[in-house]
Amino acid sequence: MNPLALTIFLLSLAIGTTITLSSFHCMLAWIGLEINTLAIIPLMTKTPHPRAIEAATKYFLTQAAA
Repeated sequence: MNPLALTIFLLSLAIGTTITLSSFHCMLAWIGLEINTLAIIPLMTKTPHPRAIEAATKYFLTQAAA
């Protein structure tokens, strides 16, 4: 994975967590959780192993259904 992309994903993960923990409104907490979801899926598929791709797909579908 490109070091710049990895840095952006890790920064997005930190920002999403900060937004979620410091929110006073349900909508802002939900936005922080969605930022975390969008940041962690590429990190889960960093290794091109079929099981990693399967796990990321299942995680995304579970989050999308919720």
